[in-house]
Amino acid sequence: MEDVFYPGPFSFRMGLRRGEPGEFFRARAGDESLIAERKEILANHPERHCVLLPESEPLLEEFNEQLMEWGVVQSPLCGRKLGQAIASDYLLLKPDDKGMPILLGGCVCFPSSWAFEEKVGRPLDWIHAVVPTLNETLGEKARSFLTQLQPGQAWLRTNWGLTATASLNQHPALNLPRLTAETDPASVWFRIERQALVAQPRTGGILFGIRLETHPLPTLKANPAARAGLLEALQSMPPEIAQYKNLTPIMRFLIDWLQS
Repeated sequence: MEDVFYPGPFSFRMGLRRGEPGEFFRARAGDESLIAERKEILANHPERHCVLLPESEPLLEEFNEQLMEWGVVQSPLCGRKLGQAIASDYLLLKPDDKGMPILLGGCVCFPSSWAFEEKVGRPLDWIHAVVPTLNETLGEKARSFLTQLQPGQAWLRTNWGLTATASLNQHPALNLPRLTAETDPASVWFRIERQALVAQPRTGGILFGIRLETHPLPTLKANPAARAGLLEALQSMPPEIAQYKNLTPIMRFLIDWLQS
């Protein structure tokens, strides 16, 4: 868990490191339960979690080719079937004629309080506009990086958040409990998105994979490095970002609890 924090005050960072794309998407221990939950989610509400515009079809075809090359699947699968066969969420983007990546589709079963279906067809800067200061600090850098991805490797990064529930699927339509001043910090969950960015050389597409982890916050507190990283991030987080992350009501209590 400590690997998700960067030294110094909180800020949005690319935080990229190289990885192997096949390793990111291949099955690993614990995936069976994730896939079972994905099947249930896609059976009940496919319209929320699997959306593919016609323009995404060549990218999905190439994604299947990549997965077969990596030994993840044995034959091509349609968008929903693919979302039920692998444990990671996937998004398919392609730059427009101005170099701005456009989200053309994918399958997101475990969103972190955002509605995937509302983002499909939108440019990356529009998608990120809801996050305070993100476009200003990383927008151009992220766009430039994504349009220059080289085939054959994955670039890995992480995002983190704190939530009131262990639920993996936190689609806004579910109206799940939110953190409040009355929430016991010991009941909070630490949520990690491990992300992979992979080039699609034949189509010029961009593959964005997300693997989700959740941990009880007391587990993080018991890890000295992770505890110190979270404490520094919370103490230095700008108010507008704390508000966006739904941490404002509980911030003081979290800091006191981590320091105790």
